[in-house]
Amino acid sequence: MASTIASEDARYRQSSQYELWSFSPSQLASMREKTNAAARARITERLLSMPNPSNTASAPTSSANTPDPDGVSTPTLPEFLTPAEELLLVTFYTAELLRAGDHADMSDEIKATAATFFKRFYITNSIMTYPPQEMLLVALFFGCKAEGAFPSISDFAKTFGRERPEEILAGEFLLCQGIRFALDVKHPFRALRGAIMELSTLPDVEPARLVAAEQRAREILRFSPLITDAYFHFTPSQIMLAALSLADRGLAERLIQDTFHYVAPQPSSGTDTPATSGVETPSGASASISLHKRTASPSSGSLEDKAAVIGSHVRDKVLGTIEACRDMLSKELPERREHWNNKTVYKAQIQPIRKKLNKCRDPDRWNLVELQRIRREQASRKGFDSDDEGEGRTKGGSLEDDAAVFGVPKKKKQLEDPFGPPLAG
Repeated sequence: MASTIASEDARYRQSSQYELWSFSPSQLASMREKTNAAARARITERLLSMPNPSNTASAPTSSANTPDPDGVSTPTLPEFLTPAEELLLVTFYTAELLRAGDHADMSDEIKATAATFFKRFYITNSIMTYPPQEMLLVALFFGCKAEGAFPSISDFAKTFGRERPEEILAGEFLLCQGIRFALDVKHPFRALRGAIMELSTLPDVEPARLVAAEQRAREILRFSPLITDAYFHFTPSQIMLAALSLADRGLAERLIQDTFHYVAPQPSSGTDTPATSGVETPSGASASISLHKRTASPSSGSLEDKAAVIGSHVRDKVLGTIEACRDMLSKELPERREHWNNKTVYKAQIQPIRKKLNKCRDPDRWNLVELQRIRREQASRKGFDSDDEGEGRTKGGSLEDDAAVFGVPKKKKQLEDPFGPPLAG
């Protein structure tokens, strides 16, 4: 089991989820602040460049202009959302996304993947720049495909009362770019099944208790880590153990204790019975002895290596991490679904921010269909027609012309980042 734990950890650390989308709380907060600041600067520039900003939907409700000393009117800029307000709206719309997934009878994996895509997108893109109502449907549709389900776009659109499927398709590449094309999302659902199977081998654990714990833990996994930032801070197995701890703390601690319990053999003993004197023995000592026999035999590797992987110091570190994740999930238990659906809460907390958003949204990025049309026209004017030349070839057909597809003028600059700019505010 120790080698399995090590190999699983090594594989996870090679995943895009770990390399691109794992952050400390301070890193995540800093990214959101930078995204908010970039969006404010860019929207301000666009509003000031408009002929008559007071007539746009993004302008403040008060259309009064302030004259400067030279007699030229300066448009009044709207009050922008703060990073905290953006995060609150992202959380609200994530809850709406999960509710929409329930409405369409989507699987747990599809809803979880879509919610993860949605939250990743709004780390490096501001909610003031791209419409969350549209992007949540884009995330759901693309989440279906990422999980191996391929619904008809027309049927999908009708499910959510949309008559124009292009409203959903227009945001697909934008979403892919925003999530850095990291389409593989690892979830804790399978880990929970494995944990329950492991616990079922213990003779003193009642089956009814396991059934109740699994049901509650799965209910938590369907909501709590998706609404919070758990996926950005913890691994799938840590999230699973935290959910199991909320469902049945005793079972979670038993699993951790038994997994990370190393007992060194007696040097003078000629048998394979581990020494127990002076060593902390958790509940279920027989399980620990069995684990020792499977993992700490000289033939399966160095005893020092085993102690490094499953020793008490590792166990204590794991317990601390699980407790931190548990605290995060406990702030958004499944019962909080009703909170985000509550009309009183909506009117008091969400509606004022949405009204504020309507005044400060980006005038050039809010309409996804129009934005896609403009970008296609720009690509066509550069000698690339993405509709007629589906193989990605330019009309000239030369290698130099092909380079222009990626925004590289002939022999003048290197290839730009294919994932887009760091902050698409």
